[in-house]
Amino acid sequence: MTKTIGCTDIGIVGYIASIGAYLLRNKTIKSVDLIMSDELYKNSVNVGVPGLRKSGLNKALALGILLKNPNKQLSVFESVTHDDIDQIEALLDRIDVSITHRKFDDTVLYEELYITSVEGDHVRIVIKDFYDNVVRVTRNGEVLKEFEKDALIGRVNKYRIHNYDEILDFVEAGDFDDLEELFRIATEQYNSAREEITKEGGNYLVEDLPEAQKTCLYDLSNFLRKHITVPSRKRMQGDIYTVYGVAGSGNLGIGTLVTPLFLSDAFNLNEYETKQVIVLSFLTSVYVKQEMSVVTVLCGTGHATGCSSAATTTYVKGGSREQIKQSINMYLASSMGVVCDGAKVSCTYKVSFAAMNGMIAGKTVLDHPNTCDGIGLNRLSVDETIRNVGILNNDILSNANKGIIDLI
Repeated sequence: MTKTIGCTDIGIVGYIASIGAYLLRNKTIKSVDLIMSDELYKNSVNVGVPGLRKSGLNKALALGILLKNPNKQLSVFESVTHDDIDQIEALLDRIDVSITHRKFDDTVLYEELYITSVEGDHVRIVIKDFYDNVVRVTRNGEVLKEFEKDALIGRVNKYRIHNYDEILDFVEAGDFDDLEELFRIATEQYNSAREEITKEGGNYLVEDLPEAQKTCLYDLSNFLRKHITVPSRKRMQGDIYTVYGVAGSGNLGIGTLVTPLFLSDAFNLNEYETKQVIVLSFLTSVYVKQEMSVVTVLCGTGHATGCSSAATTTYVKGGSREQIKQSINMYLASSMGVVCDGAKVSCTYKVSFAAMNGMIAGKTVLDHPNTCDGIGLNRLSVDETIRNVGILNNDILSNANKGIIDLI
C-alpha cells in the first residue's frame, strides 16, 4: 500500500519533478523534458492535478518543481497552497517544457525527466516498473544513490500468491498480528468516505437503511456504490484528498478497503470478523492484480475491486469456499471486457459499479450455485480464470494501448 494524494498517475509526475527541482534548488530552472510510457501517459493526461482541480501534465510538472519536496513521494501534492497554484503559469512562461510518450518493450510504467538550469546544471531521473521505484538519478553526470530503490522490485516479487486457497487458509487461520497498519488504514479510508458522503448530503450511510433493507444485497450494493464513488471522484477531479493505493491504484485502495468495512457495519461483524473480511478483500485484490500488469489495458482496478467485493460479500453471508470462488468467477464472467481508456473522473463509476456488481455476483452464486460452466475465458477453477485475465491483458491485448491513446 502506498499513500497518495490525487490520482497515482499524476502523482508520479509531480514526484519526479520534485526530485529534479530539489536537486537544483539553488538554481534557476531552464528546461524540463519528460518522457513517459504510453500506458502512464494514458492514465495521467486527463486527471485533475490535486489542488488545481483541472488536468494538465505541464501543470503537474510545474507544481512539483515549485514544491521541491521529494520526501513526500507520491503524496507530493499534499502541501499545495494557493500561493503555489498562483505561480504555475508564471513558471511555465519562463521555462521550456517538452512532454512525449512512447511504447517501451520491457515495461508499461516508465518515466524519465531531464531538467536543466540556466547556470548549466542538468539532472536526469528515471522511474520504472513501480510508481515510486526510482532506478537512476544523475546530477551533472554524477550518480546519486539517495533517491534510488534498488531493492523494491525484489521485495515486491518475494511474496507470490499461488492459488486462492492460500488466501482462504490465511483468513481462516487468523494470524493477523503484523497487519495492524492495514486495519488502521482501512478504517481511516472508510471513515473518510463516510465523512465526504455526509458533506455531500443525502442518506447513504449504513445507519440510514431501515433494518429490513440491510439484509437486501440489492439495496446494500447501491449504498456501497456511493461509498466508492464519492471519495474516488474527489481524487480524480483533483481535490487534496488522501488515499492509500493498493497494487499501485488509489481507486483500488478505496474499493478494496472501504467495501469490507461497509459490510462489517451492515452485518454487525465483531472485531475479529471485520479483520477477516479486510484481509480477504485485500488479498483478493492483490491476487488479481498480481496476474495483470501494473498499468493495464483492461480496467485492472475494476476487475480487482469487483472480485474482492464478490468474495467478501459471499464470505460475510456464510458462503462456502466453493461459493466464494464461484462468486469471483461470476463477476469476471460478466465484466471481463471492461477496458481502461485512461484515468479520468468517469473512472469513479467504473470502480463503484464494479464493487456494486461484485456484491450482486455474490448474491447470484448464493441463490443459484454452479453458475459458471467453464466455457470461454472463465474456467471452473477460479485460479485458471484469474490467470486467463492476466494473459488477456498482458499478452493478447498488449498492443491495444496505442489504439486507445489515439482514440482519446
